[in-house]
Amino acid sequence: MLSTSPLAYAADDVTLQTIKVRADRPATIDSVVTVDNEQANNRTLGGMLEHVSGVQSSAFGPNAGAPVIRSLSGSRVQILEDGQSILGMNAISGDINIPFDPLFARSVTVNKSSDSVRFGGNAIGGSVDVDSGLISRKMEAQEKDVELVLRKGHNDADAQGFRMNVNDGKHFSTNLQMSFQKIGHYDIPGNSKAGVCNSQLFPAKGGVNTFLADSCQKEARIQQVYNKSSQPYIDQFMTENPDWADGDFSFYTNDPTSVWQRKTYVNPANPAYVPGTPRTVQNKINKDVTPNYRSTLGNSYASNSHFAVGSTYFFNQGYVAVSLDTKDSKYGVPGFSMENQSFGANYAEGQPVGVVIKQDKYALEALLRDPFPYLESAQLRMSRLNNASGERLGAAKANDYRFDTHQAELLLSHRRAGPLSGMLGLAYQAREVSGTGPQLYLPNVDTGSHALFLKENLDAGWASFDAGFRHEKVKHEVQQSGFKTARNAANGKLEDKEFSLNSYNLGASAKLGQLFGVKLRYASSERAPEINELYASNRHYSIMTQEEGNQKLKAERAKNTELTGLFGKGGFTLSATGYVMKYENFLYLGHSGLQTANRLPLKYWKQTDTTVKGFEVDASQLIQLGAFGKLNLSAFADLVKNKADYPDKLRAHNDGEYLPNMPTNRYGANVLWENQGWKSRLSGTRYDKQKYLGKSVSTEVPLDGYTMVNFQVSRAFQLPNSPVREIEVFLSASNLLDEDARPHNSPLKYIAPLPGRGFQLGVTGRM
Repeated sequence: MLSTSPLAYAADDVTLQTIKVRADRPATIDSVVTVDNEQANNRTLGGMLEHVSGVQSSAFGPNAGAPVIRSLSGSRVQILEDGQSILGMNAISGDINIPFDPLFARSVTVNKSSDSVRFGGNAIGGSVDVDSGLISRKMEAQEKDVELVLRKGHNDADAQGFRMNVNDGKHFSTNLQMSFQKIGHYDIPGNSKAGVCNSQLFPAKGGVNTFLADSCQKEARIQQVYNKSSQPYIDQFMTENPDWADGDFSFYTNDPTSVWQRKTYVNPANPAYVPGTPRTVQNKINKDVTPNYRSTLGNSYASNSHFAVGSTYFFNQGYVAVSLDTKDSKYGVPGFSMENQSFGANYAEGQPVGVVIKQDKYALEALLRDPFPYLESAQLRMSRLNNASGERLGAAKANDYRFDTHQAELLLSHRRAGPLSGMLGLAYQAREVSGTGPQLYLPNVDTGSHALFLKENLDAGWASFDAGFRHEKVKHEVQQSGFKTARNAANGKLEDKEFSLNSYNLGASAKLGQLFGVKLRYASSERAPEINELYASNRHYSIMTQEEGNQKLKAERAKNTELTGLFGKGGFTLSATGYVMKYENFLYLGHSGLQTANRLPLKYWKQTDTTVKGFEVDASQLIQLGAFGKLNLSAFADLVKNKADYPDKLRAHNDGEYLPNMPTNRYGANVLWENQGWKSRLSGTRYDKQKYLGKSVSTEVPLDGYTMVNFQVSRAFQLPNSPVREIEVFLSASNLLDEDARPHNSPLKYIAPLPGRGFQLGVTGRM
């Protein structure tokens, strides 16, 4: 089913919780929603999808955001472009953004369920596939299609883009894309650091909340200082012989006279004496290690460029397509310092953190229909991905990591046999990871994987059933380099590791009369530990941790059960999904209770059984207004909890039951009006204060909830007798309430809020 068109399979397989969305449109309740991407106003892929129920953005500042699906992200959510993985450093280090083109990406498909059968262990928490628009999979309707995009932003990026398709109507179709986005800085409603960075550093029960202090990048400590008002007399002998003193307390006494070397000294009264005051008082030190910006978010610049070309040759039985794609990004990580300097240091010497990314991708895709008897189609995808990601301290290099990946996939779809259809797949990937620079936390590692998978679907009319199985082998081979593990490392000599993984899924859906439907899905999935979980060592500043891997870790296994109920009548649709994911050997970074140099917490990769559960509700009502167009009202709500099943005493004390930085529950609404070239949209999402808090020895401090309100209006003008056939003008506004918005799942929530109120004016011309 997948071989003819990946989207066709997603549409037919109703047991998959798959959603396809436009950047500026909230998800509806349908399993698959296909909308264009003409007016996407998104900085990151995570931001593009955060209106989908169950999906939020990691929000590592305004310039880096990955999709967080049901509290899972990183190496558990497979990121693809045109069906091929683009996971790289973005899965390991949160400040590394996922390269993608927000102007011309055709669509995005989100699978919120485990997708390990289709895309391997790194899809144990779901998958996100970007259709770049580079490859024509069918002949375009017009011989030439040119699109020019110009955008001007106020507290939003300026953007320019050019897209062109040329074809001969028979055999050849070529797409060209260029785009640029740039912004100098973002404005914020108030201070960059949250109010709790001052009000809750020193708990009422005493001491210092070290986790909050480190997250706020503060020097916070308590000094015991002698109280000069606590004793009634000044010691006369010490006044005359100050070299004998051990501190301020030596100059004061409770006695009116003192005897030193057989001489009696009369001690004068202490004029500052206050009866009953304590002998020592606390001096609470609260200093910013990094600046607390006001109104402007420092070091929040960003610039992105993209150039790509793709060409397809069509023949009677299919097509062959090749593409070349290059993306460059440079941006700042706001309010963040890699130099978590020791107490009393000159914090003005700290250097801002910048990120540079360059990604080149070469891809081939081919489809052959009716290649052999009993086969409906054969599809081949091959690609080479070169991704270089680097962190900078000012102008100096902290580290550079290269991910060089070769991958190939062959999909064979058999002919439909009555109600039965399906496919067999073979997948191969070879990845080389190498690093340079003074701040290395990963060794050089080569990873290879190969897999065989089978998916079948049985359509009985009123009901359908599906099943899938995947067998996968993953091997990590440590290469020779100058990498050294830390003194605190759990690993001794680094060793090669190999994992054998098996995943399967079962699903069913049925119509219950004319109004109701139900979907049930069960999946058992395995994921091999990634290279950072196995081999990381030394200071990993982008997660503010002394990160230590453990090469004795086992593969994760997740057993997922998901139930969806559907209702529809008269333009109204309602969908409710509940899910439970039981993880065996769930991998997490556990706090040792100690700190290392530069006050970084010492954390080790560990495993424990964990349960992730939650729900999602989506509703939509379409109203026809006759001559006044149509109105679509939609709403959603979601909640997720990620909780350890039986935490041991160390986990309970240092890390708590819940994972830190967990997405909070949300509910939102959207109003869309369309009429004769006009489109207007108003959306609002409420993010509640987090109730399920994790720990890093100290308990997480929750931040206030907030409401994000966005608005967009556009008007398309047809120009039939002009070379420009259509012009569309639009105005968009984000964060209209100018909220101090700090997503609880953001690692930078205490030091970098989301941008304040912003506007973008744009014009798109099509020829």
